[in-house]
Amino acid sequence: MAIQPRRPGRRSTPPPESPGFTSSPLYWFLLLSLLVVAGFLLHSRLNESAVPAPLVDTPPPETPKVIPKEETKVIVADQTPPPPPPTPVVMNDPPKPMKPAAEVKEEALKYNRFYKTVSTRLVKAHVGDPARLTQEVKAAHELRASPDSPLAVPSGDSGLRAKIRKIVDEYWASLDPDRCVPHPDADKFPGPVLEPADRVITAVNLPINRSRWHSTGTYAAPGERITFRLSSGDADLGLVARIGCHSDDIVGATKRESWHRFPVICHSVALNKRTVELANPFGGPIYIDIPGGEKNVKSRDQIRVEIVGAVEAPIFIHGKTTRAEWENRRLAPAPWAEMVSDHMVVSVPSKYIRELPFAEAQELMTTWMETVDACDWLAAWGTRRSAERVVSDAEISIGWMHSGYPIKCYLDSAKDSVNVRKLKTEGNWGFYHELGHNHQSSLWTYSGYTEVTNNLFSLYCMEKISGKKLGEGHGEDLAVMAAEMALDPKAHAASPFHLLSQYYFPVKQFGWQSLRDTFETLSDRRDIRKADGLVKKNLGLAGREVEKQQEAFDKEKHDLERKIKTALREKKDADKVAAEARMAEIAKEEKKIKEALGALSKSDSDERKKDIFVRTWSKEVGHNLGPYFANFSWPYTDSMKTSLGILKPWMPANFPPAKPGAKKSPGPLFGSKNEAMAGADEKQGDNNTGNAQ
Repeated sequence: MAIQPRRPGRRSTPPPESPGFTSSPLYWFLLLSLLVVAGFLLHSRLNESAVPAPLVDTPPPETPKVIPKEETKVIVADQTPPPPPPTPVVMNDPPKPMKPAAEVKEEALKYNRFYKTVSTRLVKAHVGDPARLTQEVKAAHELRASPDSPLAVPSGDSGLRAKIRKIVDEYWASLDPDRCVPHPDADKFPGPVLEPADRVITAVNLPINRSRWHSTGTYAAPGERITFRLSSGDADLGLVARIGCHSDDIVGATKRESWHRFPVICHSVALNKRTVELANPFGGPIYIDIPGGEKNVKSRDQIRVEIVGAVEAPIFIHGKTTRAEWENRRLAPAPWAEMVSDHMVVSVPSKYIRELPFAEAQELMTTWMETVDACDWLAAWGTRRSAERVVSDAEISIGWMHSGYPIKCYLDSAKDSVNVRKLKTEGNWGFYHELGHNHQSSLWTYSGYTEVTNNLFSLYCMEKISGKKLGEGHGEDLAVMAAEMALDPKAHAASPFHLLSQYYFPVKQFGWQSLRDTFETLSDRRDIRKADGLVKKNLGLAGREVEKQQEAFDKEKHDLERKIKTALREKKDADKVAAEARMAEIAKEEKKIKEALGALSKSDSDERKKDIFVRTWSKEVGHNLGPYFANFSWPYTDSMKTSLGILKPWMPANFPPAKPGAKKSPGPLFGSKNEAMAGADEKQGDNNTGNAQ
């Protein structure tokens, strides 16, 4: 049977294919969600592994913009031309350094990555154009000196020093805040700001009746412009804005053979207008310097100054900074920190306080307050007009430390200035010695005693603050020295510690209160002021020059002591012999210096001052000290014998000692040698009494 063809009919439409999952909206929604989550996780992981570099807009070549590190604080609407970043400037044709610059070894961002900026008002950094340097700036940028690459400056090369003086003076005179750029060595010293760091607007309220420098807790990055704003009524108060605490001018340090920083790195400007600008190519802590005077004291309690463009610095203010504030503030990005109290301010590289606990910071500044209080008490001072300051520096103008405002020390001593445990157990003769200089009075300091009466404060602080027995803390046995001095006063007249030993027995017997009361009485006596005036008239500038020579020798002796120790350790006999030979030469030259200083003083005026001092102290203790001091060739005139005749003569037991050849007293009279605690830390200071009120 044949198959019949299929009858054509209506052709049916095939059913549509069912859509796949990829074309579903749900698929795309899930895919987008997964991508978002993956991006978020990747972003979080990157943030945990490293701190992102600060974003920089594509700017005009002169003014690149630095975006603040916290995104929530970026002002997007600001369309003003941005200024350059606060990073070291790379010049088109940089000068070649005299020595290869060492790599900066500053701690990385482990600190300021966690810092929370205190101010909520941010601004952009402003720095000049490195392509438009003046001749004065170029010359200064070729003058290179840093801690790891010092500049050799032979002391006898007066021509070189004169050339440097000219370069330095012209550099600072030509600086324009709008065009200032960082000096090439600024990152080496004082150091770089840890970036990224916000540039802020900070307002500080300062007590107008407290003079000298006031810490603001702000820091100027190298080369960046800082703006100061104040009310129009405050423009005539004589205020000064200062950037930098390292105020020693090294060009004048004729005995320094090498410089470990640029000779001048501080800059200041008078705040005599409502708005004043200032920049420092090296950067530095920012201060407001308030002059003393009745005009300011009577005006009002405080003034307000606004500081624009600075970064925040680590600062601890005794009695004000809270634990929570310190936990954050010690991480601030500035390279220098300040520990502040009413009586003492200590400036150190920030690395020394980054991890200082709050309780230890409190104890540290309490101890410094007590130390300055102790010196104020012994000097019989009244209300203090300003705090003392200690600043560590890469190079100072004279001595191993020197007194003044501020007290200066080398960077080696920075860690000791914030080590409260060491201060309270071992003490620090060097710091106490320089505080003694700042409290010294010429009314009871005689020719050749500049490095003697200041150490009365060292002895007192060693006892009061560091818990040492009288006479301990430096290594010399003052009882033995007093005996040696009495046996031959002339032979030991040039030895500061033999001269200091003269005060040992009376203080041990009658206490510090009697000496303090003597100082207080002398400050009101016209007769001793008249005698003091005659001495000052004869000493004048010549006397100060002689003292500077002595201070230079002390620095050299310190270096020689180090060389001798190194030679002994490394068994280099030739180096040891050479150093010891130079020490012997210095001893001879020191003797000549002491003789020259004594010759400058009018002997009868100096003797008169000693006469009045012995009479006054005798009356305070109720005993005649004239015979005791006569052992050391102090005056004991008939007039003194008459005026002190009603008082019983006093003499320590077994004193004066037996003369050479005479029968020795049985047993040890003066005790054993004390262990040296400060050793070479004690160096001559700069007899500066400027901190007296």
